[in-house]
Amino acid sequence: MKIRYWNVRGIANSPTRLALKRILLKHKPDLVLLSEPWMTYDVFPTTWLSRLGLKVFSFNHRPNLPPNLWCICSMDLNPSIINFDNQQVSFHIEVNQQLFSILAIYASTNYITRRQLWQTVSHLQSQHNTP
Repeated sequence: MKIRYWNVRGIANSPTRLALKRILLKHKPDLVLLSEPWMTYDVFPTTWLSRLGLKVFSFNHRPNLPPNLWCICSMDLNPSIINFDNQQVSFHIEVNQQLFSILAIYASTNYITRRQLWQTVSHLQSQHNTP
């Protein structure tokens, strides 16, 4: 399984989208995690990812703010969401009949807020006995 994480810092402009397309075509990742897209998914061209054989399967949730973490996978994968909040998205994914748990994190710079993240991570880890 190939995974790419990119702090894209804005995906609305053509040069960034072209750079992302080149990365996706070159590496053919099964899973892509984009942080800081700086736009809402509803204004992103829906066919753009599908032409590359990819789909968005989850976002983090930030009340009154657009998500800053997009989770994208190949069309043949079906991740199962475990949890999501303002700093993370966690999900199960099955590869070669082996179940894995993945936690995509976009942590706050505020240490008090990060403490909440680590409490969530510890709780999730205690509940899910998967690699």
